[in-house]
Amino acid sequence: VWYGRTTLGGTKSDGSYGLVNQGQMEGESAVSFYSGTTDAYSMAHWSYLYGPALEDGTRAFLLYYNFNQEGTDCALVTSGAYDSKLIELFDHLNGLNCPVFIRIGGEMNVWGAQTTPAEFIAAYRHIVDIGRSRAPRVAMVFSPNYSGGNRQDMDTFYPGDQYVDWIGTSLYYDRYHHSGDTARDEFYGVGVYGDAMLNVQQTVNLSRLHNKPVILTEGGSSNQFSGQDNSSWAAERMQKAYSFLPMVYPEIKCIISSDYGNDWSSVDYTFYDNSVVTSAYRQAVASSPVYVHDYRDTGAYYTKLSAYTGKWEGTMDLAAYTYSPDKLSAVWSVDGQIFATCTDYPYAASLDVSALAGGDHSLTVTFSNGASKSYAFQVTEAPVYAQDGAQVSKWAQAQVDEALAQDLVPQGLGSDYRVEITRGQFAAAAVKLYEAMSGEKAPAPSGSAFTDTTDPVILQAAELGFVNGIGGGAFAPDALVTREQAASMLSRVYTKLGGEIPAVESTSFQDDGQISGWARDAVAFMSGKRIINGWGGSFAPQGNASIEQAMIISLGMSKGLR
Repeated sequence: VWYGRTTLGGTKSDGSYGLVNQGQMEGESAVSFYSGTTDAYSMAHWSYLYGPALEDGTRAFLLYYNFNQEGTDCALVTSGAYDSKLIELFDHLNGLNCPVFIRIGGEMNVWGAQTTPAEFIAAYRHIVDIGRSRAPRVAMVFSPNYSGGNRQDMDTFYPGDQYVDWIGTSLYYDRYHHSGDTARDEFYGVGVYGDAMLNVQQTVNLSRLHNKPVILTEGGSSNQFSGQDNSSWAAERMQKAYSFLPMVYPEIKCIISSDYGNDWSSVDYTFYDNSVVTSAYRQAVASSPVYVHDYRDTGAYYTKLSAYTGKWEGTMDLAAYTYSPDKLSAVWSVDGQIFATCTDYPYAASLDVSALAGGDHSLTVTFSNGASKSYAFQVTEAPVYAQDGAQVSKWAQAQVDEALAQDLVPQGLGSDYRVEITRGQFAAAAVKLYEAMSGEKAPAPSGSAFTDTTDPVILQAAELGFVNGIGGGAFAPDALVTREQAASMLSRVYTKLGGEIPAVESTSFQDDGQISGWARDAVAFMSGKRIINGWGGSFAPQGNASIEQAMIISLGMSKGLR
């Protein structure tokens, strides 16, 4: 979101609105200037004022081209009375080395000297036609005024999609809109009853209808009214508006705040020399990730959690909006555990997702007025890798790395050790285990024992007596190894190393009847030594094991059965 202030302009007597307030422009990505149909001076004349703000090439430029005589000017514009001025104006704008916006006849829906929609549309289109022919890069802005709760018509003034690049609006949220007439303010939803978030809805709805971005061309909250200081009010309302407007309405891509006094009213919007308002302004734009300090940069943007489809990972930056006339406090929690408390807009918090376990969680934000909302989300644990680059489960990482360090992991196991291990892979693991425990290299195979594999490591395992076929001369190297087969292979490694496997009639497992007779001794021994464990009183002899489980089993045997 680009942002800036109306800090530049001539005095009313010079033919434009606003005093010359150079102000503090550091960090802002937009600058604006008032001009109009009956101005005595050209834009080139005023370039000494706005030109310096554009020299470093970081700011966009918004020109307010007012119909100084309001409705009376519509017929004059259409008749061509101002064509020479318009040509000169657009030629000048075309020479500026930055994005340029021109707000044409702003606030037409609340003019005192009224016009009809047809008259305004004709005048607006006439200016656009000249502008497009002289300065094709200049963006044309249709900008009615928010007019309070009476919802003054703006749709009928819309000049057509081909004539509009941006939709703008004036958005003020003054404390005393009707000179302290609270009943009238309440009726119209302005003053102390006004809310920028609600007041801009009509404009945003129009932009959505026509698929146009939104620029808030002017607005803010006066810090003085008839000599009364409203700095604290203005600061709080400004911070609220800058925090929430682009969050709730992502269509808003540029915000210009009024930063000028005037010589004909008791209302003062100047804040460049008001430390309270300036501090709130700077804090608001600094604390939000959406505002950019160079129009060429790309800012962040908010996404509703209800519409978020990405992964919950790393650090999630969160913020919350609730409609309330008062500043509240907010408490953020996950699964009932508080992780942040905030008392300032936009009620922001950062959630360290990496500290959460994988699985389902519930995020809740609760406000001091009792409002709350919860979102269910799921954490997928970040990938974990062993020292050789293969993916492993987090719980298995340390032991797999230890198995790698002891040279217990054979080659050719693939890039994911979480998958189930095959008979051929387990045979290779048995050979590796034997070599590590004996301190000797397994001898090269002397021949081929099986009809379905010539893998030398499997043949080594066969000649060492670790594996048998499945019948018919086949080994089935790609079939998954069962838990009882794994126990049997490991027991043969142990006996090859000189160990003894006691014979048993049965095991203590509930599923003992499912254990094959040829495997019962091995299952009893390996489970008794806690090399291959059962669970829940069962062994699950026909179950399978993952590669990482097999490596941990090998590690346990190498350490526990020497």
